[in-house]
Amino acid sequence: MQNYYKDKATGLAVRIKSLKGRAHGFVMGEIVSFLSAVACVVFITVTDSVNLRMLELGLLVLFLAVYIVIRQRDAKNDEHIQQLEDLKQVYDNELRAVDGIFSCFDDGQRYADPHHAYTYDLDIFGRDGLYQRMNRMVTTGGCDALAERLSSLDGRHDSPEHQDGMDQYDETYRRWIRILTKSEKFRSEFISYGVRQKIDTKVICEALHTAGAAKVNHLFAHPAMLGLAIVDLVTFFASILLAAMGKVNGMLPIWWGILQFFGVYLLCAGTLKEVYKVVNKLHGQVRQFGKVVELVKNLLVGDAVGGAAAYSKDHAELFSTSNNVFRRLTELLDGLDKRGNILGLFVVNTFALYDFFLVRKFLKWSRDDVHTFEAWIDRIIQIDQEVTIATFLYNHPNTCWPEITADEGVVCEARGLYHPFLGNTAVRNDFRIDDRHFYIITGANMAGKSTFLRSVGVNYILAMTGMPVFATSLRTSKFTLFSSMRTTDDLAHGISYFNAELLRLKQLLAYCRKNDHTLIILDEILKGTNSLDKLNGSRLFLEHISRLPVSGIVATHDLELSKMEGDRYHNYCFEIELGANVTYSYKITPGVARNQNATFLLDRMLNDDTPAATEGLSHD
Repeated sequence: MQNYYKDKATGLAVRIKSLKGRAHGFVMGEIVSFLSAVACVVFITVTDSVNLRMLELGLLVLFLAVYIVIRQRDAKNDEHIQQLEDLKQVYDNELRAVDGIFSCFDDGQRYADPHHAYTYDLDIFGRDGLYQRMNRMVTTGGCDALAERLSSLDGRHDSPEHQDGMDQYDETYRRWIRILTKSEKFRSEFISYGVRQKIDTKVICEALHTAGAAKVNHLFAHPAMLGLAIVDLVTFFASILLAAMGKVNGMLPIWWGILQFFGVYLLCAGTLKEVYKVVNKLHGQVRQFGKVVELVKNLLVGDAVGGAAAYSKDHAELFSTSNNVFRRLTELLDGLDKRGNILGLFVVNTFALYDFFLVRKFLKWSRDDVHTFEAWIDRIIQIDQEVTIATFLYNHPNTCWPEITADEGVVCEARGLYHPFLGNTAVRNDFRIDDRHFYIITGANMAGKSTFLRSVGVNYILAMTGMPVFATSLRTSKFTLFSSMRTTDDLAHGISYFNAELLRLKQLLAYCRKNDHTLIILDEILKGTNSLDKLNGSRLFLEHISRLPVSGIVATHDLELSKMEGDRYHNYCFEIELGANVTYSYKITPGVARNQNATFLLDRMLNDDTPAATEGLSHD
């Protein structure tokens, strides 16, 4: 995979260099053809021979035509260079991700909420979080949808299927994701449209809603107005023809044209001002959005959909009309741009009632295309998420699809489970959670307790949101999730660490009473008090919470808490070996941890100030 990304980036660099060399040739061609045209003009003014003047006039036309052709090809070449640079940036970003550098992706810090049921504890948002590691979004709406998707298991919705689209556990959906995973060229090109700037779907939606409420006189759209405009133009051109034939006074078409220009301009000025308010918000977004739509349409109407034809049918039907609608909107945007040329506006309003027909284009677009445009936005946001998931699957081929069961309560069985952030260095573990059971996990510092707790939580989130999981197999029922692992004080509001812990546990109790089946993940209950008080409080809390429809995984350093073992309480541990060095296995096993490492490591640190004295301090 790394070699693939590197080869792609290298190949694109060569193509970009070649195109930039071609751009220099185009610039020289433009200069030569333009100067040649200027020279022809000069020669025409000083040449006496009629035949030579005709020749020079012909050459002038030729050089101007060459200049226009070269200029157009130069513009297309520049656009192609930009597209390839964006595509190369996609591969460069993926190479950084392979090396563990994710700063080039959106970290979703704006979605971080310390009071959320689990996202803060499980590193879903923020620097190097799950969201940043997987986000390849092109649209702002896609970013919001992915964030909602990852944080939706907190009881706010009946089930994770509240997202638009088909059931995320359906095999057809998974086939579609696998097809996108194999369509690397499509995915990379799709992602490239969000490299420089994401498509702001919120701005587009606001503009669409504004378009529906715009104060535009709908009289312009009446067929009678169109008839009058056609009659006016025909009569105007007839007056020009008659004046040229000497049948009417030559001033008639001149005054008619002047009055026609000012009449149309004044009649449409107020209306076009309202149109500008709407359409200007779309400017710069629509062309990029249109390219994304066209790219997706080409995939969906081609052979690539294969086994996911049923899933993509609605998409294909929706995008089949994209050409006409985007052409109409592009024409409207271009038409408004052209009004900036005052001289040109005088000509087109005089001879073509330009502003009148421009208003009619807007009315037709706002009447016929706005609602369809909104449907496209929803579809692109959905596909945006699916491309991100497919890229995630492509970058992590050792993952698997979870099995979602209809079991009542909290039931989860994992084989070869590991944390997504650890990659190939991860130690895999097997673990099973049964309904209304609690698992007390002991172990030394840095033995792997917290990482294991997060592995369970993060992989369950992935499973419930239609994504592959980091395990050999994962079979789970549907339930809500709550964690308490990273409580902090709030001195600004006078909240001590211990008080913050109590508030979090209070939130947990309210949450569990509200939801039918919940898995709680706790890392050291009541850390902010003394050992005996902590032990008694932890026992009291677990005995109380066990009366609710709750299962739990609790990590603790307090070995006395393991004495709660019984029918519903089970002991597991991460054991270490103490010798010349501390040996960490990171394997979870039944039982209670025997060895601790705090005194051992502190003694070594105090008696040996070399780096080796604190070997292993970076693991947890």
